Amino acid sequence: MHRLLTKSFFFRAPQHAGAFLLLFFSLLLSGCGDKEEFSDWERTEKPPPEESELSTTSEHESESAALATPAPETTSTPPDGKDNQRSTQLRFLSYNVRNYLTMSRFVDGERKDRRKPAREVEALVRIIVEAQPDVLGISEIGTAKDLAELKEKLSEAGLALKYSEHAGGADETRRLALLSRYPIVAVNSQGADGSLVYQSVDADNNPKEFAMQRGILDATIEAGTRRIRFLGVHLKSKRETPEGHQDLMRRHEAYLLRKHADRILQERPGTLLCVYGDLNETRRESPVRSIQGPTQSTRYLEPLSHKDSRGEVWTHYWDYQHLYSRFDYVLASRSLRPLFNQKASHIIDDPRWSVASDHRALLSIFDLEK
Repeated sequence: MHRLLTKSFFFRAPQHAGAFLLLFFSLLLSGCGDKEEFSDWERTEKPPPEESELSTTSEHESESAALATPAPETTSTPPDGKDNQRSTQLRFLSYNVRNYLTMSRFVDGERKDRRKPAREVEALVRIIVEAQPDVLGISEIGTAKDLAELKEKLSEAGLALKYSEHAGGADETRRLALLSRYPIVAVNSQGADGSLVYQSVDADNNPKEFAMQRGILDATIEAGTRRIRFLGVHLKSKRETPEGHQDLMRRHEAYLLRKHADRILQERPGTLLCVYGDLNETRRESPVRSIQGPTQSTRYLEPLSHKDSRGEVWTHYWDYQHLYSRFDYVLASRSLRPLFNQKASHIIDDPRWSVASDHRALLSIFDLEK
């Protein structure tokens, strides 16, 4: 029996061996196939795009989007309002433009008569145009020719202020001006003929008669159904002068302005009166309080509140004294005060304000339909 089994086994061994070998080679080939498939996957995977490819794709997509979306039309709408606000609001900008005139200037080691430098003019025009005023009250402008030049530059930059008033006093160098897109329907500026005079003392305390240096600009504009009367001033600077005491000169000039405002409000108590300018004094000093008048009076002129983006109120930097002060004001009669939009009004703190001027501009918004 054993011999039969042995014989049978050896008889069938080649078959088993063949089957075993066939199974082995099948498994081997199967493993090689898996390995080859994995290698092919590794070779055909796309590498991540290079940085240059990413930027090129992004630019192409941006260009396509720009072509697909029409560009908005350029307008001169005020930055904080819509078109219809042009008829419901009046934007008034009061600005000392720092010597927009020909004067002796120290440049490149020598002093000569020169115009306001081009870089200052460029910064000034940009600040004014971005504020989009309907009415612009100016201190420290020169001749009528200087005013015409500024008006043209503003127009070329997109701000057309068609109507103008140019005024002055005893100082033939620095004057006042008002530009407006609304018609100027009346003017009564004072001082160009030397009629604004006062009695004071000279540097040696001897009696002397003085004339108001820059006079009083007086112009009425008509905006829709409203008429607003603007009085612009630029009081004597704090710089000492051999002619007299600079502080006394400011007090007398402030008194002359107050008298002019009183005459207007006595004749027409409901006048929408706006007094503005560079007063060269801080709020609690005598000239400013004199211009305001008694708080209980019907002819009281209220200083309007303006702040910059940081909540600060200074409007002038005096480099010689390293001193920041509030010298620029906009004051309103009792009839005009309710139209003042304090929330929208502010001091313009453009980054290049000090290139344009040593003053910052005050933007006052008046709601005409209140």
